[in-house]
Amino acid sequence: MFDPTKPNDILKLEDLDLSEFLPSAEDDRHEYKSSAIKNEGLGDKIAKAASGFWNSGGGLFVVGVDGNGQPDGGISLNVGRQSRRDWIDQVISQVTPKSAYAVHSIEDNGCGCNIEPGKGVFLIGFGESEIGPHMANDHRYYIRAGAHTVPANHFIVEAIHARRGLRTPLLSNIVRRKPGNSGIIQLGIVALNAAAAINVSVESDTLPNLLTSHMEEGVSLQVPIISEQFPLFFDVCELVLDDYIHPLFSIKLTYFDIANRTYQQSFQVDIDRQLGPNLSLDNGYDRIEKELKNIAKVIKK
Repeated sequence: MFDPTKPNDILKLEDLDLSEFLPSAEDDRHEYKSSAIKNEGLGDKIAKAASGFWNSGGGLFVVGVDGNGQPDGGISLNVGRQSRRDWIDQVISQVTPKSAYAVHSIEDNGCGCNIEPGKGVFLIGFGESEIGPHMANDHRYYIRAGAHTVPANHFIVEAIHARRGLRTPLLSNIVRRKPGNSGIIQLGIVALNAAAAINVSVESDTLPNLLTSHMEEGVSLQVPIISEQFPLFFDVCELVLDDYIHPLFSIKLTYFDIANRTYQQSFQVDIDRQLGPNLSLDNGYDRIEKELKNIAKVIKK
C-alpha cells in the first residue's frame, strides 16, 4: 500500500497501479478532485492541499477521479501552451516554505481506465515535512482534518513552528580549561536542543597559538555527530605568560540534520572574554601588577 509519509513512496508514484493503491474514499492521507474542476479552482485546491498535507505529515492529492478514487475522464495534459506538470510546479511554488513532493500523470494508453484521449489523472504526493508551518497562496495555514483540508488556528500554527524548532539542530560554542590540565584552553561545540547535527565540518584559518605546529595553516575537523550526548571539545591554545591576551578567531560550521538539509553557521570566539579575568595561570596576576607599576612609572616620568 502506498504510504505518503515515506519519502521513497512519494518519489516513486510512477511505479504505482492506479486501480490497486487508491482507497475507495478520501481520508486524512488522500484527497480526490473530479475531472470537472476548473483550472482556477484546481490551483487553489492544490495550494491548500500542499499546505495541509505538509503541515499534517504528508498525503496524496489526486485529480481526475470521482469520490471513490476511480478515473472520471481526466484533466487536460496542458494548460494553454504550458504543460500540466509545469503548471502544477508553478502553483506549488507559491506555498512557503516549499517541501518535498512528486507529480505523476496516468493516461489511458490501453489500460481500460476511464481516461479520455489527451487527458490524464494527476497524482501529487506530499512528503512529511520538518520545516513547517507551510503557508498557502492565500496567506493562510492549513491542516488535514479527516478527509478535509481546513484552516489551522493560531495555536496549531505555533505548535507546528515549535516542532520545527525541536527538529532543527541548534549549535553553540563554549570555551573551557581542559580537565586535568588547566594550562590548556579547549573550544567546545555543543548542541542546545535534542536535534542532532550530522556530519559536522569545523573549519578555521585563524586559531591562536595552536598546540601542534603542523596545523599553523588552520584546522579542519570532520565529526560524525554532535548532540546533547556527544559534544565536541578540542584543544586550541596554551595559557602562557608571554601570550596572556589571546586574539579573536573565527569558526565555521557546516552540518546536516536527519532530513539531510544543510546548515552553515559562523561565530567568533573571544577566549579572554568567555573565560573572564581568571584566564591566566595563577601567577599571571603578579605579571599584570608588575606591568601596571611599569606603566605608572612611565606616566610619572
